Amino acid sequence: MKTILTLILIAALAFPPVAAADKKTEAYVALHADNALWVLNDKTLSEEARSAKFSETMHTFAYVPGIARRVLGVRGQSISSADFDRYCTVFERYAIAVYEIRLREFRGDSLRIAGSSDSAPRRSQVSTLIISASTAKEMLIVWDVLQSSGRETYRVRDVGVNTNGTVLWLAQDQQSQFEAFLDRNNGSLDKLIARIETMTSDIASRRRATDAKDGPPT
Repeated sequence: MKTILTLILIAALAFPPVAAADKKTEAYVALHADNALWVLNDKTLSEEARSAKFSETMHTFAYVPGIARRVLGVRGQSISSADFDRYCTVFERYAIAVYEIRLREFRGDSLRIAGSSDSAPRRSQVSTLIISASTAKEMLIVWDVLQSSGRETYRVRDVGVNTNGTVLWLAQDQQSQFEAFLDRNNGSLDKLIARIETMTSDIASRRRATDAKDGPPT
């Protein structure tokens, strides 16, 4: 009996339970994610005003310049300030468009916290479920959140969207795409910027087509 208890104790120490994120982190995600959905469902706004408001909301939620540098991979550490500013301006428009197109399908529907865990000191992953009121369909979104060194503020580092049972991390996916593109084009930042602008235009075209088909949000 003593041997069994010893083995259980060793196993518990070797595989400690994953700690849940603190309630402030969960509340931060719930508030800002719900605000983003509310903006997308605001029928008093024109489509342009809605996109602008959504961009403003996401900028208070996620630190987009940090994401912009990270998706460049190792090249993000050596890029000049002038080149980074030029690239970041274009990337921000693209990143916000990606977040918007991902969330628009569920705009106006209910959101709840599904769980959370601490993946590193000051870093947590908070899972949310967005539930469609009309179809009862659920979409799992995971928010990778980093707390400031003084532990006063939070910012989202990445957003994971469950696609067919697999969580697709948007920043990680963008990094693999951008690095592959730069490798194929001799590291040309100008070509990457042009490519990002094209992708942003494509997203805008798809959004307009969807709006024309579905009409305004209800």
